[in-house]
Amino acid sequence: MTTGRSRRGRSVAVVAAVALWAAFYGWPVVAIIRRSLAGVAGQPGLSFSTVGDVLSDGRVGRLALWSVSQCVVSTLLVTVLGVPIGWVLGRLRFRGRRLMSAVVMTPFVLPTLTIAGAMIALAGGLPSSTAARFGLIVAAHVTFNVGLMVRSVSAAVAAVPPSIEQAAATLGRSQWRAITSTTLAAIRPAIASAAIVVAVFCLTSFGVIVALGGASIGTVEVEVWYLTTRSLDLGRAAVLAGGQLLVVMLLVVAYQRVRRPVGGRVAHDLRPVRTNVERRLVRGSVGVASVVSAAPLVALVVRSLRGPDGWTIDNYRILTGDGAGAVRYSLAGALVATFVALVLAAPLVAAAARVDRIGRWFEAAMVVPLALSAATLGLGFLVAFSGPALDLRGTWIIVPLVQAASAAPVVVRIVLTAARSVDGSLLDAAAVSGAGPIRRFTSVVWPALRRPVGVASGFAFAMAVGEFGATVFLSRAARPTVPTLIGRLLGRPGAANLGQALALSCVLGLIAALSVALVDRATDDGPAF
Repeated sequence: MTTGRSRRGRSVAVVAAVALWAAFYGWPVVAIIRRSLAGVAGQPGLSFSTVGDVLSDGRVGRLALWSVSQCVVSTLLVTVLGVPIGWVLGRLRFRGRRLMSAVVMTPFVLPTLTIAGAMIALAGGLPSSTAARFGLIVAAHVTFNVGLMVRSVSAAVAAVPPSIEQAAATLGRSQWRAITSTTLAAIRPAIASAAIVVAVFCLTSFGVIVALGGASIGTVEVEVWYLTTRSLDLGRAAVLAGGQLLVVMLLVVAYQRVRRPVGGRVAHDLRPVRTNVERRLVRGSVGVASVVSAAPLVALVVRSLRGPDGWTIDNYRILTGDGAGAVRYSLAGALVATFVALVLAAPLVAAAARVDRIGRWFEAAMVVPLALSAATLGLGFLVAFSGPALDLRGTWIIVPLVQAASAAPVVVRIVLTAARSVDGSLLDAAAVSGAGPIRRFTSVVWPALRRPVGVASGFAFAMAVGEFGATVFLSRAARPTVPTLIGRLLGRPGAANLGQALALSCVLGLIAALSVALVDRATDDGPAF
């Protein structure tokens, strides 16, 4: 009887997961592909003429070159700067280590527009030259992503025994050589997988490019947005979105092939700083973290409090006007999006919780949502849910739905590991004792999932409240979110508009950071990172 109930419950979870996955991800992707192959002016039938026109357009080639170049440069810099800091945090114990770790990780949980605003504040405004704007874009990507590289490397370093470095040193190698030939060689897969994830984030960084690139620098994603909202050319936009989706899918598949799970590895104790090489590495890491992660955020706060006549809070007066409505709408929409993301993730986690063929299939299916950039997802929702059967354009729910679809893959990733760690023998023992499904869930499953679900909720809320790439396709002028309002202000000339945009960027970053910190604090005594 218990086995039959368990199988029926799994079957219900699988059916629900398939239905929700198809509605939120499968159908938008299919809609983009169908629209990209549609005949001229949307006539019935399939045609490759639009695809050929797009691929032969020289402008598209230049946009692709900009996209790839900024991605490659940003990823290389993140790797060069992040690997040494990750080694320091994963191997050494020193005063200020926890503070440095928090400083490096903070930008990663902030909205991209907050980071873009921080770069503008640090540079004293948007530069006019293309080279300077390209540098700002790369700097923003480094600030946002270096924490991801540091986190991945430090976790991998902590799992490598320090004794292998000591053994290499006793053979006469210098400490630099001992580190590079032992520990760094052992964590190459972790570095490669983190670099691929960073490349995906840089390639799909819509908000940073829109805010900092202006008219001089565009990428494929920005062109998709322009074709959709300005030229109303959904066919060409769908072709470009489909092409970028293919590239990102290849990167995600490469990540799946090179990554090695660190679960179950022993985390070795940190040791104190001993040598001059280690002291130089610590000082260099602190300096890089201060310049790359802390300085832009400090500049953002300072610049938001400055006006033509000195220190002022006038920039924050927007919170009594248009900004107040945007904040209320963003918070309400993010709450709805968080709830929907948890509902969407629940059957997906339940279906993938067992490490069997069905579980592995659903885990692989979640590669598609991870590969969907925000702009592609926004366009997919616009095309998929604007038909005669279901037209959600202009409704208030469309923005929280696309925000939930963007956040749900992260929720699944956070909760799935904990779900797979639940001891099945405890569930069997509870069933034998007569405990029903609800009792088994509350007494065995929920204690293991409480903290991951709380952390996932905080991240989902932070992602929803700061989401820009997909929201900009679907939000209406009468109901702007905080990110879309920031985007509008950055697109207008004048110091007052810039100051208000930076003030809203501070508010947006504070909301996102507090949402993660408060939920994490409420679910456990320890930090999430």
